[in-house]
Amino acid sequence: MNEATIAITVMSFLLFAIFLGFFIWAIKSGQLKDVEEAKYHVFRNDRTNSSAGEKTGKQNKKEEEEV
Repeated sequence: MNEATIAITVMSFLLFAIFLGFFIWAIKSGQLKDVEEAKYHVFRNDRTNSSAGEKTGKQNKKEEEEV
């Protein structure tokens, strides 16, 4: 085997080890837990999730009572 083949083999194993380390870290830290939840996050009606232009249900009731 020539030196280029050995270098490519070592680099590929090193890259594999790095990706494997990140994958194990992601599993341990919960990054891959409940991946479907993010798409339903939009439909929640919380004050913390509403943008500046949107009003929550409580704010709409207050405005209706004032009128």
